[in-house]
Amino acid sequence: MSALFFVNRASHRVAAKGSRLEPMAAALGIELYDVDDFKTLPEKVSQIAKNGITQIFIEGGDGTVQGVLSEFLRQAASFTTLPNFAIIAGGMTNQVAKNIGLKPARVKAALSGNLSTKPMPLLSVKTADGNIYNGFLFSTGAIPMVTEYTKNKLHKKGIGGSLAVAGGIFKGVSGSNGDVLWPTPIKLRCPDVNVSIDKNHIGTVLTTLPSLIMGLDPFWGTGEAPLRLTYIDETYSSLYRNLASIWAGNKTKDRSRHGLQSWNVNRADYEYSGPCVLDGEPLPAPSGKISVTPSQALNFIQAR
Repeated sequence: MSALFFVNRASHRVAAKGSRLEPMAAALGIELYDVDDFKTLPEKVSQIAKNGITQIFIEGGDGTVQGVLSEFLRQAASFTTLPNFAIIAGGMTNQVAKNIGLKPARVKAALSGNLSTKPMPLLSVKTADGNIYNGFLFSTGAIPMVTEYTKNKLHKKGIGGSLAVAGGIFKGVSGSNGDVLWPTPIKLRCPDVNVSIDKNHIGTVLTTLPSLIMGLDPFWGTGEAPLRLTYIDETYSSLYRNLASIWAGNKTKDRSRHGLQSWNVNRADYEYSGPCVLDGEPLPAPSGKISVTPSQALNFIQAR
């Protein structure tokens, strides 16, 4: 198997502590591509398609993973078979790596072909201007607001990673949350489960990941559809109690009377002009119209 390492030296963990892949690349004679300028990425992926590389290792944060995988999906038609991907945590929060990533100690086993792969789609987020963005976690309302609070308040105090996001979440759902989040109007349609919402909401969270931060997986929809979506109404109540119950694994309770609903869907259509983010990065959607479907599945190298 032929492999190539992608490393973003500007990612938080890599910049602070150094790359784990770089010394392996030197020792094993594997090409290392420094993702310091995403403008050269399309040309690099085109070369990879021509050269038949079968394994891609990505070391960086969620934004780096999103950028690299999105380019492979854009050029998928150029590949006879897309490579297998391994994600090495290199950023601050590392939401994706913590769910489907690979420990650095397992890289050599992966290079030897001794580990299995898991197919998984990304979100394919299409805006009305025709742009398509791929990522793993899309959210409106509360999460973008919490993300902004986390970056502006907690990171500046030296609190990073999952702890910072958790701090932002608990600040946001507290009784005095007006400085962190506020209701915003939304129209949400999910045709395959007959969802049609047109009112103020606190937020939505949509993902293809099997879990989210610190073991909190706030989804309890049923069925095999690949997109997991949770909606929180403006009139929510007992949010702490419900979050604790979900965290404990109670996924069968109907929470709609508390303003919380969750579905597994094949498509979600939004009309929404408030803040939204994809993998922690603001998403430009000038018209406010957004459609989300699953992307082509990619194969991720797993150590379990």
